[in-house]
Amino acid sequence: MTLLPHVIVAGYAQLPQTTGAGVLHRHLTIIVKVERRTSLVVDVSTSLATRVADEFVRENLQGRTLGSAGDDEDFVRTIEENYIGNGQKAIVGAYRDLCRRYSHGGRGVSDSQ
Repeated sequence: MTLLPHVIVAGYAQLPQTTGAGVLHRHLTIIVKVERRTSLVVDVSTSLATRVADEFVRENLQGRTLGSAGDDEDFVRTIEENYIGNGQKAIVGAYRDLCRRYSHGGRGVSDSQ
């Protein structure tokens, strides 16, 4: 098996049906591309319904280090203080799920790297 330099990790949370994304999807998905060696988030995509909301999450998550307590809590605080909408809790929940999944399976680095 070959370990690539990046890993894709997805986090999920249930969306309120009062959001645009909630009408289209039952769950919010945040997907990140992370450098295995550094845990740096290099790309982000979400299932949020609008370009503005998707870009907001991407701009505030890209460049952070997953698993860094400071970066993790700062992202949550950023969302709680600046995303004023029904999807706020779902974004935080999907992010926490993403971090949990990453800590359980995404950090493996091969000996050859």
